[in-house]
Amino acid sequence: MTRPLPGGPREPRCALGRMVPTTAGAEPIKTASWHDHRLLVVALDDPRLGWADRELVRTIGEKLYGTREARR
Repeated sequence: MTRPLPGGPREPRCALGRMVPTTAGAEPIKTASWHDHRLLVVALDDPRLGWADRELVRTIGEKLYGTREARR
C-alpha cells in the first residue's frame, strides 16, 4: 500500500468516492469522438499536419464559422 504525500490529496473514504472524476487526455477523447460520432477536432498548429492539410482545415473553419477578424 502506498502512502500519500504530505499535504497531497487523499483517497475518498465515503461511498461517493467512486464518483470522483479522473483526468483524461485530449487525444483519446478526440479519437473516440471521431469513431463514435464522426466529430473531428483539429488544431491548426498540430505538427502531424502538412501545409496543405492546415490550409484545408483553415478554409473549412472560416467557411463554417467565419474569420477571427469578423468575430471581433
